[in-house]
Amino acid sequence: MKYINYFLAFLAFAVLLSSCDALTRDVDLNLPEPERILTVECYLEAGQPYRVLLTETKGFFENLDACPLVKGATVIIKHNGVVDTLEESFYFSNNCPADSLFGFIPFFNADRTRFYNYGSSNICPTDYDHDFELEVIDNLNNRQALATTRFLRPVPISEMALTFKDTLASLMVSAIDDGATVDFYRIIVHLDALTEDFGFFNISKQPEFDISIDDARFFNGGKVTFGTDFDYAVGDTLIGTFYHIDKVYHDFLQTVSDAESANFSPFAQPTRILTNINGGQGIFTTLSYSRDTVVVN
Repeated sequence: MKYINYFLAFLAFAVLLSSCDALTRDVDLNLPEPERILTVECYLEAGQPYRVLLTETKGFFENLDACPLVKGATVIIKHNGVVDTLEESFYFSNNCPADSLFGFIPFFNADRTRFYNYGSSNICPTDYDHDFELEVIDNLNNRQALATTRFLRPVPISEMALTFKDTLASLMVSAIDDGATVDFYRIIVHLDALTEDFGFFNISKQPEFDISIDDARFFNGGKVTFGTDFDYAVGDTLIGTFYHIDKVYHDFLQTVSDAESANFSPFAQPTRILTNINGGQGIFTTLSYSRDTVVVN
């Protein structure tokens, strides 16, 4: 009797599997062609040449490891009546695909941690009173992107102080906020160096501490202070950088961080990255900062 029950149970399971298989079928989905959106990254730094990275968005199922560079565009930066048309990177072959990172000679920033496909030999001036304008014309695909930014005056670091717990130290970075204006800041702390040398190019070191803040929430007119954990020993060199940024760049950093976090959570809502690029996405901004170094003794 026991074997009959086993046989009946097996027979029922087989029937269940066959019925499930009969209820399934393959479905072909005709997904729409993804929209290609111009994406711009440009960080103006006084005393450094103009550099622009011009790419475009890609479809979810495309090769995400390849960088979708936009070729054949006209990239112009205007400032105080001066118009500078940037040069495109040199490609070794006319057939070199736009997403190839090995078929062209890129432009680099000063510490060679970022590469760009459009650049100029002209130096960005120090000017806090006039706007800088960016115009991108994608001649091959009839697209245009515009953006405007202006330099903010650096806010000097007022204090970099070490606090000790047993044998380990914490670093506090402070600056004085202007209570008459609405300001945004980014504070970064690096250990020993800003970059790692990889020969032909460098890699930006992961910061020990990185935060973007809005002065109106906590610090308007007072001392802006943030600090690290107690992680540092005697002999460590800590480099503090205090950026004075605009609201656009603050919001861009926040939404990029939120989007990255959402990628790792199946329950998170998609995040729209805020941008100041009219006709595209990305960021066109200036880098104004003060920097200081302290050695743990």
